[in-house]
Amino acid sequence: MLNLFNTSADNTVSVSDTGDRLSRYILLILLLIFALFSFRYQFLLLNFQQWGDESETIVTAKMMAAGIKLYSEIFNHHGPLTFLPGLIVEKTGDYSINVHRIPIALLQIMAVFSVYRSPIIKGTWQRVIISIVVSTVMLIYMPRIFGHTYIYQTLAGLLLIVLLSLYALPSIFEPESLHKSHIVTGNILIASLPFLAVTYAPTAILLFFLSLRMTYIRTAFLAGFLGFALNILFLGLYGSYPGYLAFHIYLNAEILPYYTGLQPGFQLIVNALKAIISTKAQVISLVVMLISTFILARKEQGFPWRTLLLLGGFGSLLMRGSGFQGLPYMYGTLALFIPLLGRIKINSLPSQCIVIGMIVFAIVKVSLLLPGNKQKILLHTIPYETEFSRFVQDVTNKNDRIIAFSFKNLEYIYSDRLPASGNFFYFPWQEKYNEHPKFGVMIDTCKQIKQVQPKVMYISKWNVWGRYPWNSYAGCIQQYMDSSYYQIPGKPYYVRKDLVNENGFDRLFKQPHYRKMRPSVPLDENSPVQLMFAPEPVQLIVPQQQQPDISALRLTGVGIMFDTYNRTNQGSAELLLKRAGASDLTVDISLQDLKDNHYHYFDLPEGIYTSGKVISVTGNGVSIWESHSERGETLTCMKYYYSDGSRAYTPGCPVF
Repeated sequence: MLNLFNTSADNTVSVSDTGDRLSRYILLILLLIFALFSFRYQFLLLNFQQWGDESETIVTAKMMAAGIKLYSEIFNHHGPLTFLPGLIVEKTGDYSINVHRIPIALLQIMAVFSVYRSPIIKGTWQRVIISIVVSTVMLIYMPRIFGHTYIYQTLAGLLLIVLLSLYALPSIFEPESLHKSHIVTGNILIASLPFLAVTYAPTAILLFFLSLRMTYIRTAFLAGFLGFALNILFLGLYGSYPGYLAFHIYLNAEILPYYTGLQPGFQLIVNALKAIISTKAQVISLVVMLISTFILARKEQGFPWRTLLLLGGFGSLLMRGSGFQGLPYMYGTLALFIPLLGRIKINSLPSQCIVIGMIVFAIVKVSLLLPGNKQKILLHTIPYETEFSRFVQDVTNKNDRIIAFSFKNLEYIYSDRLPASGNFFYFPWQEKYNEHPKFGVMIDTCKQIKQVQPKVMYISKWNVWGRYPWNSYAGCIQQYMDSSYYQIPGKPYYVRKDLVNENGFDRLFKQPHYRKMRPSVPLDENSPVQLMFAPEPVQLIVPQQQQPDISALRLTGVGIMFDTYNRTNQGSAELLLKRAGASDLTVDISLQDLKDNHYHYFDLPEGIYTSGKVISVTGNGVSIWESHSERGETLTCMKYYYSDGSRAYTPGCPVF
């Protein structure tokens, strides 16, 4: 960190030049405090509020890591570079959303460091205040428009900050300050932008030419070609060239506008002009951009054509509107604080006090110490499981595949299952494309689902934007569902008919029952909770319509439904199970891991279990839900997992 304050190369007066050691150390201490709070804030954002496009990106990366080809076997609108970070993550393991956000967090840190190291800035105080302004906006504002999520718009915005800070802006403001590493890095990133989305091609072209100088023209072209070649190589290794042309170019340009109403051409320019003043944040960004580009224009000799190209590049980033689509624009404007603040004089004590005050304000904002600030983040923590994902875990195996339509991509992640079709989400334009496929590329959703025969499906039957009913674009899928699946009453969940015990299905979901659920006595040191196994649990899933004697089946696991009284209980307990022909089994229970009114799953050695109880060790206060009949029979609410793959439930207890 001390190296950051080595300003021997600075041309203007700095804190070290004035000899004001006290101010220098205050600045260092405040910067360290800000950094610590920022890392904490960033850690919380790893689990904050997901976005549908993010889960779509992650599912695609998981499929690519499993060896499925992008575009030819996986449908996706987005550019291939979008999936590189996720592919790298999935090559190291099978992860959920928070781990996939780590590359985004690292890119944000790299972007801030690029701002700090920009050749334009000539002074430590200036470097620190600009970096803190950028970091604060990045942490506080960007999550409001999903700028913390793993989507291609976020990636584009962060790459823009890096290439603008280190290359494009210095090429206008002070080209002699550029090093070869800046030129190479900048042009590789410029060439990569269109591989996030082809709509960024105009921005990339404008950035390339506005940054180009005769003194390094050869290096710029070679670096740009290298960036292009690396992206083409990645596409060839993990995707399909014809598929890229079919889905990313043709479908986006020719079919999708018919549904979105966003036609190419003049309408995109109008859209950008509307977006530039659509929100308060956009207006502030516009003011920053105009002032900064005015400063840049004054640095050009003669007509400021480079600055005008820069303005055009920024404008083209808003062709698809504001919000999360405008993330590259909003991120890019953060780099414009460099010419805005990079040369202001901070030599006097009053000016340094003002800067220190701004830093203290930023620390307060990112510290989350103000009332309610931290709670706003925690209230939107990603849950990491759903009712459907728990059902999938109950009735499928790891290698089984599922379907979650129309756009329920989170369910694949929560369920830890791959999709049964390359069209893992389904919209009208995919069906429309299949009417006249291009370049020999076609993913037949209905055919793939019939071949895979997923055990369970989630079908929301979305009426897209209120204009395209489910049956208008998924008639074949609906016919197959009607003939081969049972729908869980009141749920958009479908189970394959040949796996379902019809009698058990009716008992669990259709027939009225006269049992009542009550919690057991609370667990304490002197009162263990007895488990009453159901002598005839209701079978729901029976592989291949076998009807075995359930008393002879061997258990491999159980789920027990706990009542924590809507609190987190501390301490531990033990599950003691008696089994036929073997010694008793003891399983440790951490009470703080139990969820209120949820089944807690226990893996068991395969065997026949006859009875059990939960014993307090260091904790107490939890109960177990029980099902009581009118005759006085009491059964523990349990799920039964058998070695043959069948699943059964205590009568009178919820399946979900």
